[in-house]
Amino acid sequence: MYLTKSEMEVMQVFWKYTHPLTLNELIDASTERSWKDRSGFSIIKNLISKGLIREEGFIHSGKTIARTFSATCSYTDFVIEELKMYEGKIEFRQLFSHLLGDYNIEEDEITALDKIIKEKKRELKGNDTD
Repeated sequence: MYLTKSEMEVMQVFWKYTHPLTLNELIDASTERSWKDRSGFSIIKNLISKGLIREEGFIHSGKTIARTFSATCSYTDFVIEELKMYEGKIEFRQLFSHLLGDYNIEEDEITALDKIIKEKKRELKGNDTD
């Protein structure tokens, strides 16, 4: 799914905070942004239509009532969905080799990955006997 620079900047804020945000909170939290304050709600509407943000409810904000919004998925889930677009076009071996070679991965993470791979092997072997 294509996100504009402004949409990605807004999503980064929503992924950073675990609680729903009002538009004013979003603006305050977006210190380095390429979009103008008055564009905020338009960007939120676009992200709602893309299914990445949802309206959570309302809170009192001074003398007014403000809507609150939150992300519908984590950043990790978003990236995984983006990678799925390349299924059949990207080699898992190359992807994992790159990730393991370029990132500081702890031994316990490698152990967890090894466990996942072994489980997948058992699953595939189990499907062979069906």
